Amino acid sequence: MSKLLTFDPEHKKFILDIFEKTIDNEGYVVEKSDPTQRVFTPDGEEVKFADFAGFIRGSMIFVKSGLVSAVKLADRLKNVSFSR
Repeated sequence: MSKLLTFDPEHKKFILDIFEKTIDNEGYVVEKSDPTQRVFTPDGEEVKFADFAGFIRGSMIFVKSGLVSAVKLADRLKNVSFSR
């Protein structure tokens, strides 16, 4: 059984909407209340909708898709404890 969780574009838009985010005319994820304010990864990279992979639980830290982002996320989370 695969542990990979993916979302089609419509579900990604729904998730962004829940967190008061939207997509600007250049394809970047932005604040719904201020569409000129793009969101950033912890490394300061703007996040294109096509690259949006999700949020880190309990935060508004954006994660991009791709191997580099996955490795950075794993490093960041290796000492994090998740409780319910």
